[in-house]
Amino acid sequence: MSAPTIARPARQMAAAQPRRPRFSRTPAGRAALGAASVVAAFATWEILVRTGLVPASAIPRASSVLAQFAAQLGSASFWGMMWDTVSVVLLGLALIVVIAAPLALLIGLVRPAEESTWFVLEFLKPIPPVALIPLGLLLWGPSPGMKLFLVVLGAVWPLLTQLVYGVREVHGAGTDLARSYRLGWWLTTSRIVVPSILPFALTGARISAAIAVIVAVVTEMIGGAAGIGQGITVAQSAGALPEMYALILAAGLLGLVLNAGFRALEKPLLFWHPSVRKEASA
Repeated sequence: MSAPTIARPARQMAAAQPRRPRFSRTPAGRAALGAASVVAAFATWEILVRTGLVPASAIPRASSVLAQFAAQLGSASFWGMMWDTVSVVLLGLALIVVIAAPLALLIGLVRPAEESTWFVLEFLKPIPPVALIPLGLLLWGPSPGMKLFLVVLGAVWPLLTQLVYGVREVHGAGTDLARSYRLGWWLTTSRIVVPSILPFALTGARISAAIAVIVAVVTEMIGGAAGIGQGITVAQSAGALPEMYALILAAGLLGLVLNAGFRALEKPLLFWHPSVRKEASA
């Protein structure tokens, strides 16, 4: 005679079934919530201006700004200004990587180098790049060289700091493990050094990219270099407020696109990292 079958409690059966992720945690849900927030923000802006709660002489209607932004997308001068800003930002990021990578290795691995450079680095970090615009104008005038100098000086610190943290993370248990197992230079570099430094590097690069856009636009506004910032200043001087806000919107979208680009790089490069795996499984 067979043993009687014991019914499983309903609570255990429910726990055994895989739970569907909430809609807000799925990629489509996050995109829908983000789009709804943007639409709500522009709708609130439109209502505040139309009802007179916000003076139209200072802030135009959102509909007119969006119409002007759409018109700018078909203008060759707009794309010329955008390229003047983007090209310097990208070149500045490339120079930042060239400067920060060897300097981080030197500071993170050589104790005398760290002790002899920390005062200079801590002194330079708090100096705002805008304060050096007069120096840049004296050396290069309102040129891309002046803007590039300020972008590199202002945006190098996040990447440098993160790389130093990454080098210190590697220089310890990881290198001792590789030495114990006699992995060799190639396996140590490809399996331990690069994976350990890469999360720090991508985080620092993303922050540096955002700061580079800010410094470039502000330098164009104050220093007179060609780019989106100069277009904002010219539109403000001419009283073309919808065009001015449309260019401000374009500058914000530029920073958003750069941030999204670095976020997209994290998934294929850091597929093994717990944060990326958790986000993918959510």
